[in-house]
Amino acid sequence: MIAVIVFSTQCTAEPHKTSLEAKSVQNNKKEIDQKDLFNMIRNGVVAIKVRGHVIMERSFNDKMWTGTGFIVDLEKGLIITNSHVAGEMAVCTYEIKFGNGTKTEAKLEYIDPCYDMAVLSVDPKNIPKGSIALEMSDEDACVNTTVYSMGNSYGNEFSTYQGTIFDIYSILWLRVFPEQSIQFSGLTVPGASGSPVFGCDGKVIGLLYGGKLVSGAALPIKYVKPVIASIKKGEYFTRYFYGFMLDYMTLQDAVETGVVPEEWSLEYEKQFPDSNNKILYVSKKLTAFSKEGETTFSQSKEVEAGDVIVSVDGVPIGCKLQKFDDIVQAAKGNSLSMKVYRRGKEKTIKIKTYELAGYKNMKLLSFAGCTFFETNDDVKVIKGTTEKAVYITNSEPGSPFMEVTSPNGESIGHGLFRINMIDNQKVSSLKDVVEILPNLMKKNVFTIRYTKTSGDGEETSVTTKYSPEFVEAMFYSFNEQTRTWEVSSIDNPSQIHRK
Repeated sequence: MIAVIVFSTQCTAEPHKTSLEAKSVQNNKKEIDQKDLFNMIRNGVVAIKVRGHVIMERSFNDKMWTGTGFIVDLEKGLIITNSHVAGEMAVCTYEIKFGNGTKTEAKLEYIDPCYDMAVLSVDPKNIPKGSIALEMSDEDACVNTTVYSMGNSYGNEFSTYQGTIFDIYSILWLRVFPEQSIQFSGLTVPGASGSPVFGCDGKVIGLLYGGKLVSGAALPIKYVKPVIASIKKGEYFTRYFYGFMLDYMTLQDAVETGVVPEEWSLEYEKQFPDSNNKILYVSKKLTAFSKEGETTFSQSKEVEAGDVIVSVDGVPIGCKLQKFDDIVQAAKGNSLSMKVYRRGKEKTIKIKTYELAGYKNMKLLSFAGCTFFETNDDVKVIKGTTEKAVYITNSEPGSPFMEVTSPNGESIGHGLFRINMIDNQKVSSLKDVVEILPNLMKKNVFTIRYTKTSGDGEETSVTTKYSPEFVEAMFYSFNEQTRTWEVSSIDNPSQIHRK
């Protein structure tokens, strides 16, 4: 839920004129052109109000927040925004407000398991006349380019800001998975997340997702385009991943530490003159995506932490993480050939790509002010395991599970917790929890055995009390076909008895 600007194509300047009169005419013309541009963009931007019915992050205590989005397809009513605006691992409803002030409801079409992007949809009949689908640019970002963003900054709907791009190759690590970001100077404030970042030609080249007060960050729009293309065809977009983390290091450091030879670095600078001394390397190898029985690192022919990326399937990568991601996506789960530098020597290795689950068949269980979920893509990365298990994050004030998430009585817990047993019964799936609940609702004290994923990893047992007559249990399952949440209630014997 953040701020404002990102990038675009270079504005074309008028020929230089020396007279003050000529400059005045030029400036007036520029102001008129800019007004027309903003009027046009406003017809494609929307303000989003989100109500979270089941959410993981209890920092949203009021379960309501705002953001921004923009229309990319009128025929299907598709709107682009951020994952964190749409609500990751959350059951939400959405209200869309258009530039002319009219409102309508939206539903969730897609949340990306890797990148901070999501797609909502509205009934095309409810889109007001005069609305437009903003065009997504095919151009790459350029440093020192003037850009604009229009969004819902601090609730100031359809407010517009201007900024300048200062970095096009960065990873901010605001999410579990790495994503190439564009950084820019300019005012950034909450509420504008999901804003389109566009240039003087009105084409969108970035999706605003984060930043600080004096700078911001956007996801290149090229991450978004294939998702929209799939949805337009009525197909489910599957995201693929390569099983390790990529990050940037300086070319200078790589040479001085002997990771790459100096002669290669000279060729690299010629081939990628805008790299700003950055190269991509493997910062972390993820055990959850490694093969069983893998050889030791000194013998392995697979990727290793520290490998510098040269090319993938013969395509030079340089510092372009987004291009790397595109090649992996095109492989659709097949293996790829990757050339790397490892301890100063060039090697060609095979890398496997993996399908991420995303929202496919996602299920959540809400009980006693806490939300339970099974092992997902983020957990695989954080925990390094594919083992099926049940987790919780935070719990609401007054929940019996605050003994786990916030033992000191704080309103917001911290961390990820694996639930091993409830009421002395083993838990390894949501089905197990559902089967335990009827008996649990008949008593007001029970035990929980859990493991916190951070720290020493030792199992802990606590006993907690609650008032079962005031507790509800709801099961949520996301239906991919209808793009809706299917909701069912688990009967509470205490409530039935009271009736």
